[in-house]
Amino acid sequence: MLMWREYWQRWRQHQRYRVFIFPSRYGLSYSVLILIMLLGAINYNNSLGHLLSFLLVGVGHVAMHHSYRNVRQLDYQLGHAEPTFSEQKILLPITFSNQSSRTVRQLEIAYLPSPLTSSWWPFKKFSRYALVYKASAISAQQSCLCQIPLPALQRGWQDLGRLRLSSVYPVGLLFSWFFIDIQQRVMVYPKPIGNKPMPFPSAIESAGVLQPQNGMDDFAGFHRYRDGDAKQHIAWKALARDGVLRTKQFSSPSGQSLLFQWQDVAELQDIEAKLSQLCQWILTADAAGLLYGLAMPNQVIEPDSGDQHRHECLQTLALYGQ
Repeated sequence: MLMWREYWQRWRQHQRYRVFIFPSRYGLSYSVLILIMLLGAINYNNSLGHLLSFLLVGVGHVAMHHSYRNVRQLDYQLGHAEPTFSEQKILLPITFSNQSSRTVRQLEIAYLPSPLTSSWWPFKKFSRYALVYKASAISAQQSCLCQIPLPALQRGWQDLGRLRLSSVYPVGLLFSWFFIDIQQRVMVYPKPIGNKPMPFPSAIESAGVLQPQNGMDDFAGFHRYRDGDAKQHIAWKALARDGVLRTKQFSSPSGQSLLFQWQDVAELQDIEAKLSQLCQWILTADAAGLLYGLAMPNQVIEPDSGDQHRHECLQTLALYGQ
């Protein structure tokens, strides 16, 4: 009973994906060349021509088996993609496991940015895949964690769709591939960009006592640079010294907080420009350790701080109008 269960699990694992094989452009040229040589050998009754033609056919047949085996024993485990900003890359972690006793070589991963409508041409959708990652080799009985960069197309929820993992190993005559259905969606925040200065913080005294906390008045140290940090706060001298990009951190009274309002960006004509400016202000205030809130036409978030609060504010901007 245990043996049959092991066979069943192995069969289910092999049915996880189906490998497709098709001649590459070099493979098609190779086939035409063999056909021409064979016709010439038949026409002139040349035995060496027949021998060479059949030998080349055998090489192609062996290459087909090696091409199939190169990707068939490869298993994968999808990770969870973290939220990112528009026009940046979504990093999708995938762990590839080589279960065979041979090294897997020349792997390429391509991504279909958006689904296509049906067409009479069967290879139209196949040709729209864009190459996003290359893996030279995965050793036998080893695993490899890869961060696959996918394009963030627009703000809001983005369905990640499908990847195509392919290889032309060993001699480039055949193109072997299989598909990976990601079945995930990731939050894409607005692009953090803008030239407007931050609104002046309003003082909110608590119990009549003001205590120092991270803010934007007095210099208090450095922290690692993050997307959206103000460029005027970048420590260029420290960057020249050790090559690490840092942002200057300041301190301010603890009673101060910021409320970013939709009216603060009313003079900007484009909605995306307004969302981008608010996004930059939120990231700058969060990096400085200020209490900040967000007042949108359809939602108000009270001033607070922390990673969860930052995510809530950025998600509100990303889903605005959707």
